[in-house]
Amino acid sequence: MNILLLMLSKGEGTGGMEKHCQELANGLSARGHRVTCAASIYHQTQLSKDVKAVTLNAERSRFSPILLASVIKIIKEGSFDIVHAQGSKAAAVLQLISPLIRQTKLVATIHSFKSAYPKESAFCRIIAVSKALAADIGHKNTEVVYNGLAQPQVSALSKALPAQLKSPVWLAVGRLVPAKGFDFLIDAFQHAEGTLLIAGSGPEQKSLEQQVESTSQQNKVILLGHRDDVPALMEFADGVVISSRREGFSYAFAEALLAGKPVIATDVPIANEFLDSRFIHRGFTPKLFARMLTANTDELQQAQSDSRKKARESLSLENMIENTVGVYSECLSHYE
Repeated sequence: MNILLLMLSKGEGTGGMEKHCQELANGLSARGHRVTCAASIYHQTQLSKDVKAVTLNAERSRFSPILLASVIKIIKEGSFDIVHAQGSKAAAVLQLISPLIRQTKLVATIHSFKSAYPKESAFCRIIAVSKALAADIGHKNTEVVYNGLAQPQVSALSKALPAQLKSPVWLAVGRLVPAKGFDFLIDAFQHAEGTLLIAGSGPEQKSLEQQVESTSQQNKVILLGHRDDVPALMEFADGVVISSRREGFSYAFAEALLAGKPVIATDVPIANEFLDSRFIHRGFTPKLFARMLTANTDELQQAQSDSRKKARESLSLENMIENTVGVYSECLSHYE
């Protein structure tokens, strides 16, 4: 197949969607498909040499005539079998120009919950990265394809951690933004024993530092900042905690299960699709969440063996690529 992946993320940061798009492009190319990735220059750095990169100015509005004209030109010159939008902005652009590219099969992957979703009629298929997100989208042509991860390669810690951390050591990973619920987690950890490591950077850094200080938890809650050694941190920790208020797909959760770590989580996808309800907290009650963090991590490890097995079967990079190709094939066969 001749495939165009379109992603219009702003800025230099690389999050789950940007990582997913580049890994999908590389995986499709490795399977022998012709792949072009049109995106910001900042989000093409991990593409393989066999993927054709086309640079777009993703800072432009989705309604920008220049951006719309650029995307139309790329599609018409490329004669693609499939044009696949990654994220709601790219999907909105394809929806706007769809009357001008009627012969092209359009697919969109939605990575997070939104107040509005792409119109069903504009796309052959809409991919949701979790069952909960698919239900929220509600279109008949929506299919679930979980994001896939390569098996993590564990190396040494890039920076030393403080000595003699009190057990159990819990690790939380993500951007320091309200959606990740780290303020709730710090509040809850006042009522828990052990050590909490939070790896990530973001706009909530100062307020979370102040919260740690105001709750006198300087010796038990440690903000690590941005880390490139998350697999090593997971290997070091006794367990991983997900405290998000909302997620389309929790990469940290998937990474934890694939790393063989026990997990406690709030009620977000995909944790609530893989874990028994005993390990999911609903309601954001700090003391109740803290009670879950007092569980014996060895017992959690044993109790979550089925969840880890399901993750190995469902969350691999190969599985994601195979399922995505299946969606493409459905579109092409349906419209022949």
